[in-house]
Amino acid sequence: MSPIEPDTRDWAEVLDIGCAQCGFTGDEDVIELRVRIAEAPASWSPVLTRADAADRPREDRWSAVEYAAHLRDVLTEFRGRTLLMLAEEAPTLPNFDGDAVALESDYRNQPAAEVLAGLEEAAAAYAGSLAALEDGQWQRTGLRADGREFTIASLTRYGWHEVHHHLGDVEG
Repeated sequence: MSPIEPDTRDWAEVLDIGCAQCGFTGDEDVIELRVRIAEAPASWSPVLTRADAADRPREDRWSAVEYAAHLRDVLTEFRGRTLLMLAEEAPTLPNFDGDAVALESDYRNQPAAEVLAGLEEAAAAYAGSLAALEDGQWQRTGLRADGREFTIASLTRYGWHEVHHHLGDVEG
């Protein structure tokens, strides 16, 4: 059994160059994305109720359940980052090592129904936080530990890329 290799790509680059794999452009309307993020779990429901949802298509690639668990935790993290950016001036954003979290949380053995429920909760909470933003708050900033600056708007787009891209990973 070969382990999944940690992903070392800086996926935030999709904000600058888009993503040829999934069609993300980086200039999506954040107001529309609030709704899309809230509605995202509905697209994941048919995937997570498949009989093979917990099966890896290859040993070196996550199952649909693992991708959904990752997405649940990313949306929770991005909501936390958004709230931090609202509470503080240009805070340093906490590090999120998705590969480490996947191992620590044992994504591979989480029940699909529980993952879906958690994804629904995380998406609703994140979308609710975004819906409460006032126009000027979208440009509030936060810094990743490596110095990359995000606005709440760019962070929201980045979060949407995670939703959209990983659904493509498990559908096709």
